[in-house]
Amino acid sequence: MDLHQLKVFQSAVNAGGFTHASRELHLSQSTISQHIKQLEEELGCQLFMRVGKRVVLTEAGHLLREHSEKIFQDVKNAKMSIRELAGLQRGKVRFGTGATTLIYQLPPVLETYQARFPNIELIVVSDISDHILRDVQAQRVDLGLVMLPVEEPDLQMAPLCEEELKIAIPSRHRLARKRSLSIADLGQLRFILYEQKTVMRKQVDNFFAELGVKPRVTMVMENIEAIKSLVGAGLGASILPVHAIGEEAADRKVTLMRVEKHPLHRQLGLITLKSDYIPNAVRELCWLIAEALGDGSSRNHPLLKRPAPSK
Repeated sequence: MDLHQLKVFQSAVNAGGFTHASRELHLSQSTISQHIKQLEEELGCQLFMRVGKRVVLTEAGHLLREHSEKIFQDVKNAKMSIRELAGLQRGKVRFGTGATTLIYQLPPVLETYQARFPNIELIVVSDISDHILRDVQAQRVDLGLVMLPVEEPDLQMAPLCEEELKIAIPSRHRLARKRSLSIADLGQLRFILYEQKTVMRKQVDNFFAELGVKPRVTMVMENIEAIKSLVGAGLGASILPVHAIGEEAADRKVTLMRVEKHPLHRQLGLITLKSDYIPNAVRELCWLIAEALGDGSSRNHPLLKRPAPSK
């Protein structure tokens, strides 16, 4: 078994079949099949099986996938470690976070990082927390800033800060003239909420359940910025992070309000794959984010400690 065979195997898994893997690796499909067959003969078991027109992993295939991901992570870490001897002069960091946090809170952090380390290629991905979490697990992203809780055993997590969530209503709505909303007021609103089974939707559902409110949900979507636009257009109410509303004219069409005596917060945290080694390029970004957004509650967490200066 060699790294090339494992790369072919991993590509076949990620691409969903031999045909897509052959395009991705610029190899013939017969070559892909030959590498997989050699792996299966060496291991003495079948790694893939056909279900209709699809190719799916066997139990042994799933096990090899777990180990191969760890192997390639170790190889990547070894390369990054050696490159860091040159004082962070080369490398790549892939960072994922939500659109609202990216737009309103992170530009100065990312600008500072890029100015300090101009030779580090910084790739930023914007998506919902659940997708960022999966991207970190699949090693498509090195570092994620997501909504907690995160309970995946293969990830390490550093709590960063709390962010208040408020009821967002159209500014022209009559309830916008009040100082705060009552629980009864919520029954008068139509809500635009988040996709089911996402971390954000679970927290919102728990909030309404604690209040004994069954919200009238008229629209469901993932993107906070899209939800904000629809609220501003008068199509419903929602629950938004306070940082989602800026000074722009469009944002003034949305009013954020608390529910009286019932504050709501979400917790944000940084996540990476669980590993004994975290590249300094990733640590530097963690430290800058923690300095800008962190509340100091997890200052001693390994992810949030500033790396020692390169010599």
